Amino acid sequence: MNADLGLFVLRVVVGGVVMMHGLLKLGWVGKGGSIPGVAGWFNSLGLQPGLFWAVVATTAEALGGLLMVVGLGGPLGPGIVAADLIVVTIVAHVGQGFWAGGGKVGWEFPVPMAAAAFAVALLGNGNWSLDGAIGLVYSDQVRWLWLAIVAVGALLALGVRAARAPKKAAA
Repeated sequence: MNADLGLFVLRVVVGGVVMMHGLLKLGWVGKGGSIPGVAGWFNSLGLQPGLFWAVVATTAEALGGLLMVVGLGGPLGPGIVAADLIVVTIVAHVGQGFWAGGGKVGWEFPVPMAAAAFAVALLGNGNWSLDGAIGLVYSDQVRWLWLAIVAVGALLALGVRAARAPKKAAA
């Protein structure tokens, strides 16, 4: 019971925060989010074409977060969330240092969120989930296959960014 409660809390908190971040990009919650705005930012970071990667990131956050919150699809939702957070950490946060604050958005926040999502992907959604309620069980082979597919997507995004990142001006 404690394990199921712990997984439930992790799923709802981490998945909920990431889902809301995706919904912000859609302009459905908060202020100022838009796919074209995210696309422009992604283009400036080297994630090109920006519109494609903005749709991918928004879908990963909104849908991956939703799957994680409700506990449906085994490792797929938390795996997508973990991969998204790893990519965003490398692309947008590492260069700003560890700490968030003082106008910087360091990696102190997305790394633990990615680790928590990955832990849920490894452990499963628990009994307090839709998977548990309808009796869905995922084999280790399926779990690792889905996580491998998600990892390939993250590596593809990082590869595109590495190939197209803006060159730093010589000092």
